[in-house]
Amino acid sequence: MIRKAVLATIAYYDALDYPLTEFETWKHLIVDQSEVSFGVPTLGQVAGTVDRLEAEGVIARFSGFVMLTGREALVQGRIRGEKRSISKIRRAARLVRGIAWVPFVRMIALTGSLSMKRGDGESDWDLFVVLSRGAIWRGRTLLSIVLQLLGKRRHGRHVENRACLNHFVTDGSLEIAMQDYFSASEYRFMYTLSGREMERRFELVNRWIARIKPNYLPTEIPNFWLRQASPAFLKIQAKLEWAFSWQGWERMLSHWQKKKIERNPKSRIPGAFIVANDTALIFLPHPKGPAVFERFKERIAAHGLFA
Repeated sequence: MIRKAVLATIAYYDALDYPLTEFETWKHLIVDQSEVSFGVPTLGQVAGTVDRLEAEGVIARFSGFVMLTGREALVQGRIRGEKRSISKIRRAARLVRGIAWVPFVRMIALTGSLSMKRGDGESDWDLFVVLSRGAIWRGRTLLSIVLQLLGKRRHGRHVENRACLNHFVTDGSLEIAMQDYFSASEYRFMYTLSGREMERRFELVNRWIARIKPNYLPTEIPNFWLRQASPAFLKIQAKLEWAFSWQGWERMLSHWQKKKIERNPKSRIPGAFIVANDTALIFLPHPKGPAVFERFKERIAAHGLFA
């Protein structure tokens, strides 16, 4: 039913401390696939449901946003986050333009809090990187070296305004493995900074998001900060890829990096999500999805939303 879908959406983003506008509630609507017989609600139906829920005292409106009753303070946090994030995205976009030529890089996008424009002053830049198939270990190594030389790779206590390289896939393995509420939201908000054609492919491959968010559609208009690599940069990239074309590099780097990941204590943290193979490199010692889902369930239970 529409009421349940609207409440689930508002409650889920409340668990992320992220109030939505009415339009965003429709755009990011979460549905239970066992109840899709009612069809996909229109924007007008969502707006009407929001009106009724407000009249019932279940949700509140404040400064153009909707949220669970008593959570109006989230609005100021979102507004502050939007303001802080503008300069951070600008700086991240400038960095990405300077590293898009790195061999085997096909797309770089922001994910996490910054892609939702709710980053804080000390946050890093979570980068989702697509590399050429068969070159994931070379691409990761070369990109890490370049960012280290630029002083922009996150490591140790060096976090603020630095690139966090925790998720790589190849252009032959674009489908996201974890297909849950959190991933659907994470990649719906993904903010691509380089690689428009690969962004299109990624969105088409990950149409599973529409099973959770039925209003999910491929991006028609690129975001303001997305830039295509210049022909000069593409020539440099092609020459460097030829220079590193020997597959022996891939085998050696694969062996070395897998051993390094295995020895890393963070790889053995309970609940860690670690993938290290020739198609994906994912290093999430503390994945956020399970914790967010628990908070979501707590809000449903506390407010008796589906009673």
